[in-house]
Amino acid sequence: MKRMILYVSMAVAGLTVCSLLVLRHAYRTASLMPPSYDPPALPRRNPEPVDRWQESSRFDSRTDYTPDAVANCRLREKLRQEELKQRPQEGRN
Repeated sequence: MKRMILYVSMAVAGLTVCSLLVLRHAYRTASLMPPSYDPPALPRRNPEPVDRWQESSRFDSRTDYTPDAVANCRLREKLRQEELKQRPQEGRN
C-alpha cells in the first residue's frame, strides 16, 4: 500500500513539474505587446451604392392573382403520384 501511494505521489509531482515547465516556456516565448501595425483597408469591390441596385429591382405589386385551374389540377396529380411512389402504407420513406 505504501508503494502505491509513493508511485501515485511521484506521478502527480512529475505532472506538476511538467506543467510548470510548459507554462514557463509559454510565458518566455509569448510577446508582451501585440504587433503594432495597422493593416490597410480592403479595396471596395463594388463602388456602386446600394441604393442604385435596390432601385433597379422591381416588384410585382399585382393583387389580382387568380388560380389557374389546369395548373392546380396538374400539381395535385403530381403530388398524388409522388405519394403513391413513396408507398407510405408499406412503411417506406
